[in-house]
Amino acid sequence: MPVIVNAAEAHPFLPSLGDPAAIAAGRAQQQDIRPLEIAIINLMADKQATERQLAQWLGHTPLQIQLTFAATDDYVQGIRDGRTARNTPADHIRKFYSAFSDIRSRKFDGLIVTGINLLNPDVTKEAIWPQMQEICEWSQTNVFSSLFLCWGGLAALRHFHDIVPHHGETKTWGVFEHRIRSDETGIMFGMPDVFSVPVSRWKSPRKQDIEKCASLEIVAESDEAGVHLLVESGGYDGGKSLYPRRVYLLNHPEYDTDTLKQEYLRDSKGKSPERLPANYFPDNDPSKPPVNNWRHGAIVYVNWIKTIYEAVPYDINLIPEPWGVTAPAIGLRQSS
Repeated sequence: MPVIVNAAEAHPFLPSLGDPAAIAAGRAQQQDIRPLEIAIINLMADKQATERQLAQWLGHTPLQIQLTFAATDDYVQGIRDGRTARNTPADHIRKFYSAFSDIRSRKFDGLIVTGINLLNPDVTKEAIWPQMQEICEWSQTNVFSSLFLCWGGLAALRHFHDIVPHHGETKTWGVFEHRIRSDETGIMFGMPDVFSVPVSRWKSPRKQDIEKCASLEIVAESDEAGVHLLVESGGYDGGKSLYPRRVYLLNHPEYDTDTLKQEYLRDSKGKSPERLPANYFPDNDPSKPPVNNWRHGAIVYVNWIKTIYEAVPYDINLIPEPWGVTAPAIGLRQSS
């Protein structure tokens, strides 16, 4: 949340009053606040683990967050019709999930679209691709800021920018060192210049393809694992400030300590042991418990929530229309 400055002049080291990170004391006393509306379209097989990993970070601010969980129409309707879910209890889906068609008339401050378990080297050949395109198009009119995670990020890059991800001969997986390259929206605020992130993917966008698109900012990358985080910026406050209109997060800073271990055990079950995830097990010994040295990387979700709060219009029905210098943001609205 913004700091309150009890002065009309710029403070020598705190943000000035023209910066969204600071507001005047008089305005702070008249704020109207509402919960941020965040939709999570969860395409992962183990939906409960993904829910928990994301929600614990999205909720790690003083702000109220209203989460809406959804999945594709085919999936939710199948569960409602009695189909058994292999990785998530069907009763959990019936209780806590909406079909996409149930929420498509609503507006949301933020949207997260997760990945899927890959079946095809070409993202456009996945059975879910037509529904993913529909979600991407809907996000342009009904969502203020979208975060596309893992396969969701690759699919969104293909949809919005026709960037075709390269399918590797082997899966890139393990814990890899990354570095911040640029951060115009502040979504990596508080992160060190070099940090570790869990990676588990077959596909990666080529850097040269990304750099051809002027609207895409490479925020963080790895020499070994490639691009980690991309941002498309939007403007507010008369164009003086930026927020992340779209975030493409290709890896998993939210992973639990043992997530890669469980993936290793699952993929090795009943066959020759799977190649070990790099830089993960101490001494490359899978009998030793892994040590979490990436947890701080998930602050990207906290920062994403903060940037939404600072930029989104108070009236959610105004999404996604831009507003001018005098229009209020959710945290900067004065009562009449």
